[in-house]
Amino acid sequence: MHRDNGRTLYSRADLQKVHGLSESTLQNLWTDRANNGHPDNEVTDGVMHWDGTAWVVWYKELQRQRAAAVTTNTPNLTDDPDEEVGPAETARVCGFADSATVSHYVKNPPEGWPAPDDYDMLPSGRQRPKWKRWKLWQYVANRKGRGHAGGRPKGRRGLAYPYQGDERLALARKAITANPGATNAELIPQLQLQTEKTYSRPTWNLILKSAREHPEE
Repeated sequence: MHRDNGRTLYSRADLQKVHGLSESTLQNLWTDRANNGHPDNEVTDGVMHWDGTAWVVWYKELQRQRAAAVTTNTPNLTDDPDEEVGPAETARVCGFADSATVSHYVKNPPEGWPAPDDYDMLPSGRQRPKWKRWKLWQYVANRKGRGHAGGRPKGRRGLAYPYQGDERLALARKAITANPGATNAELIPQLQLQTEKTYSRPTWNLILKSAREHPEE
């Protein structure tokens, strides 16, 4: 782990330790960077490193995209990835009929079900679990079987390129066309004003990268 002008740079070993991902998973993500938009690396002391903040933003967004690609029954994959939601919203994110499935999973978690990130204390003294949205997206993207809209629906494939079908990609393409030669730093402030929710610069950098590489659907 290295510090560079206020940034924290992580090696693959650092990412493995901090985020609990296997070396093979990280290697596969890097190998598929042309398709998944993986952030570029920086070589420090002969070892590849990545900007920790940019990498985390990219990885959470990747989980949203993967979840969107494998289910047609999840109503909301666009909110803040770090927002913590209770059982009712968790059920909606995962495409369950109601929160009863969530309650069952808390007691008998299936493979890949995330542990709660926090709890709300209820007046009764009981604790209500909460999960970060991006971890639920990760579960939806990876879960096995097709129950409750899980798994990969027949005939449905992953995205052909990052942010395919995302309205933000359309905005980025328009901005690039209207401002030829403009840098991302010049375009991002304009784009941030065009969405109801404000997305971070690392997220817009990834979207603009995809827009430049794929100027048309």
